[in-house]
Amino acid sequence: MFLASAFTVFALGLRHGADPDHLAAIDNVTRNSYARMPFLSRFVGTLFALGHSVMVLAIAAVVGLLGTRFAAHSQVVELIGTWLSIAILALLAGANIHQLSTNTSQKMAGIRTRLLPKKLREGTSALLAIPIGLLFGFGFETSSQIATYTIAFSVDAGVLGAVIVGAAFCLGMICTDTLDSVLVHRLVSFHADDMPRVVRVWIWCVTIIAVFVAAYELAQVLGWRPPFDDLVVSGGIVALLVAVFVYVYMATRRATPRSATPGLVSPKP
Repeated sequence: MFLASAFTVFALGLRHGADPDHLAAIDNVTRNSYARMPFLSRFVGTLFALGHSVMVLAIAAVVGLLGTRFAAHSQVVELIGTWLSIAILALLAGANIHQLSTNTSQKMAGIRTRLLPKKLREGTSALLAIPIGLLFGFGFETSSQIATYTIAFSVDAGVLGAVIVGAAFCLGMICTDTLDSVLVHRLVSFHADDMPRVVRVWIWCVTIIAVFVAAYELAQVLGWRPPFDDLVVSGGIVALLVAVFVYVYMATRRATPRSATPGLVSPKP
């Protein structure tokens, strides 16, 4: 039973790794660090997820320690966090749709990315993904999600059980975020005549995910009960990301590798 619960949380971690604000932050750091660290920039998503995991595991441990005393307030925390998540996703989707309609940028927008200090937002080191991921871990919707998962699956398992569940969540998140940075690295590493079109497909993918997740969360807050569980939703989101990855790979496999020079990296908006 515990293993089945851990697998469910792993799937929820896959879904959380596809949070559009995660994707936007990873996109930003990967592009900025490509010229300086072409190899390590491929694993920006992994570094981001590792930084994020520090906060996730800390929250899981605290919840496991507090146990049922925290459970009494978990519904209020989750409700507030869900509304915050819906607002962030809606703003991000709107910003990306504006970019796509005006052709003002080849980089997706990120609401929380824009709130970061300039040194983190515009730095050229792939290692900056670690502190950025850590800061994203303070997001209230992230805290409420892992708190809810921990309470639901390990309320009687203590700190160790809570950390194991949190680790399963983090492993799923690492998988999705790594896939994202590998995909963006490929977009930056190759050039072709139709590359702007390929980038637009990627931004549309993130925008669609943002709109869908926001609508899904809003419907549940308003009382709708889906005939399927979050495992199905997580699988669908990850399947969409994999499909886009395959598309990008096929579209760029005959493209010419781009030299790792600052002048060839996509300009900032």
